[in-house]
Amino acid sequence: MKVKNIIVGGGISGLACAKKLSEAGEEYILIEKSDRVGGRVGSVYQDGYIFDIGFQVYNSAYALTNSLINLNEVDLQFFKPGAMIFDGNKFNIVSDPLRDQGQFFSNLFSNVSTLTDKLKVLSLKYSLKDYSINKDKTDDLSTFEYLLQYGFSKKFIDLFFKPFFAGIFLEKEMETSSKFFKYVFSNFSKGLATLPSKGMQKIPDSIYNSLNRECVLLDSDVSSIEGSEVILDNGDVYQASHVILTGSSNKLINGQENQYNSVLNLYFRCETAPVNNKYIHLFPKDDVINNVVFLNSISKEYSQFEDCLISVSIIGDVNSDTSLVNSVQNKLSIYFGGESNSYEFLKEFSIPKATIFHKTNYFDCMRDVKLDNVIIAGDHTTYGSIEGATISGIKAANKIIQ
Repeated sequence: MKVKNIIVGGGISGLACAKKLSEAGEEYILIEKSDRVGGRVGSVYQDGYIFDIGFQVYNSAYALTNSLINLNEVDLQFFKPGAMIFDGNKFNIVSDPLRDQGQFFSNLFSNVSTLTDKLKVLSLKYSLKDYSINKDKTDDLSTFEYLLQYGFSKKFIDLFFKPFFAGIFLEKEMETSSKFFKYVFSNFSKGLATLPSKGMQKIPDSIYNSLNRECVLLDSDVSSIEGSEVILDNGDVYQASHVILTGSSNKLINGQENQYNSVLNLYFRCETAPVNNKYIHLFPKDDVINNVVFLNSISKEYSQFEDCLISVSIIGDVNSDTSLVNSVQNKLSIYFGGESNSYEFLKEFSIPKATIFHKTNYFDCMRDVKLDNVIIAGDHTTYGSIEGATISGIKAANKIIQ
């Protein structure tokens, strides 16, 4: 079968590419190996709960992605800006005083940071308000080195920056490129962390719902690409003028795997929410737990019952077993009260390829790739985020349209 454009992979970049081609009147077929779209962005709807596949958030400042989705349909629910940080004795609120004025005095007298640190945060926010990786000609450092050079105290880096951005980068030592840190910090300064009311799956679903379903093949895997031919596992062969390989599908032509960071996501329930706030809870002194979120506090849709659904993130390639689950239950009891057995374990996701590892000088090595009729897309060609994936998909489509 002949088709002008074939997109391999139905993650955010593939969907964005399809959306752009569709709007331009270009013929395409999108091929996705799983039974859903979204790639690393998704949810499982099971037993009356919504389990996102790894705790993740959607930043309201993602302008290009916002333009592709139906915001009314997605129904974003907002976190409070900042985080609740457990310092070993109690929780402290660290938030943006310009956007969370009700916590101004809590921030002012918090022992997590010095007054200099607080002023440095405001300075950093202002200096990065229009940040662009492409325009940044400074030397790329590790995020840890960059923050030290900027003048933040090691205590504030250890108690706030490390646990907060470890939950985003999915690595604990802040070895991630300072340019990627600046990009992420800039976005969080302009927007707010959110969740769609009915789970992260609603982000890719919203783009998918605007496409012609006849142009999308789910449960279809590509086994090989030979010249202009795309060969599926079932033996079907498509001939295409352009093939767009998204995400890890680029290994079909170059055999290379992207480098990823890993996370283990555990879900628990309890009868009554031990806290009632819209913050992410961070644990910089805990050797296991990075963050805890009470999902019903953000959106009541995450549980159909009068209980509380809890997400716990553990960074790294960690094996889950009974002893780990028991350890986490004990920690939840210590941090939030109640008996350890009141936190009932429900589900886990071990995600070895959770997010791209942006090592130092990552962006110096990055380039647009177009080989004959093949175009490489995915957030590894831009920067690891939903917005980065969207940008890469649109750029791939523009190479064809233009």
